Amino acid sequence: MHVVQALARLSVGGSELVTTELAEHLTRHGHEVTVLGAQGPLSPRAAACGASLLDWPVGKKRLSTLKFIGRFRSWLEKHRPDIVHAHSRLPAWVCWRAIRGMPANTRPAFITSMHGQYTVSPYSAVMARGDAVIAVSDHIRRYTLKNYSFVDPGRLHVVHGGTSRHEFRHGYRAPEDWFEKVYETFPELAGKRWLLLPGRLSRYKGHEVFLELVAALKDEFPGVHGVIVGDSKPGSRYRAELEGLAERNRVLDRITFTGLRDDMRNWMASSELVFNLCSDPPEAFGRTVPEALHLGVPVLAWDHGGVHEVLEKMFPEGAVTPDSLRALETKSRKFLRTRPPVAASDDFLLEDSMDKTMHIYQAVRGGALC
Repeated sequence: MHVVQALARLSVGGSELVTTELAEHLTRHGHEVTVLGAQGPLSPRAAACGASLLDWPVGKKRLSTLKFIGRFRSWLEKHRPDIVHAHSRLPAWVCWRAIRGMPANTRPAFITSMHGQYTVSPYSAVMARGDAVIAVSDHIRRYTLKNYSFVDPGRLHVVHGGTSRHEFRHGYRAPEDWFEKVYETFPELAGKRWLLLPGRLSRYKGHEVFLELVAALKDEFPGVHGVIVGDSKPGSRYRAELEGLAERNRVLDRITFTGLRDDMRNWMASSELVFNLCSDPPEAFGRTVPEALHLGVPVLAWDHGGVHEVLEKMFPEGAVTPDSLRALETKSRKFLRTRPPVAASDDFLLEDSMDKTMHIYQAVRGGALC
């Protein structure tokens, strides 16, 4: 089977990681994979598993991107893949238009993944037009059915993200040499209790609330230090805004911005608590939540969206009334006084997520879902 995975760019994010994990799983099982999208930090990992890379900027929002429709159609006619799986909107449009221009008997199956609560619009509707549509949570499935009435519920399948049992082993601890390098770069972190907020610097990720939380805890817990792992888009001034807010709250010396990192597992495993504070819209799935919990690290998160589904199964104690800073402070204090244990779990495992997606591929390829 030959599968094309299409996305805007192989940057570091939830949909990009899923794309890379699918490429690795498929090639490991003897299938051919082509990744369509601009190169980024995850490109070496995709190439290392044997996937072919089409370094085309199909996610650029400009008129010239339309030229890739004909170019991709010609590529499809030459290489005859079985499935095209789109993970973001503009690449999905390029793929859908290319496929629609082919004779019905030569078209590959078209699959889309709804990785987010996209703004309801004709532009976003392409993500619901796959022969099969994958929703990354029950929350996103309900959202899709509510807002896109043309979707046949039988074509809409929930496949939660998964966590590698090997990579995120319960009880894992970062190696000593990793700490040595961290303390060389961020000496202020030595001897502190880290509160970790992972994820790109984006307004809906809840960084402002996180800074207010650190400010509320600093007197009672003098060893607490907020760590924000992630980066902003080029040209964004959001980090400067957050630093200004931290300074006004007198916690600038209690906050560390690490920028983009490729060692998230070590940061999570070394933290006292991990947070997920996405507010509007709610997190579609929130892969850092099961990752931290599989490591055995307590998570505090707003109890809505896809995160609710994870907490409900893995760690209901970590659920916090959405947007309630008071409730967040209360639970944070409770967990800092007595860190709750997190049991090992078989929920939200990567192999299960990959197996479910493979079943959809095989069913669509055989015509069972079309």
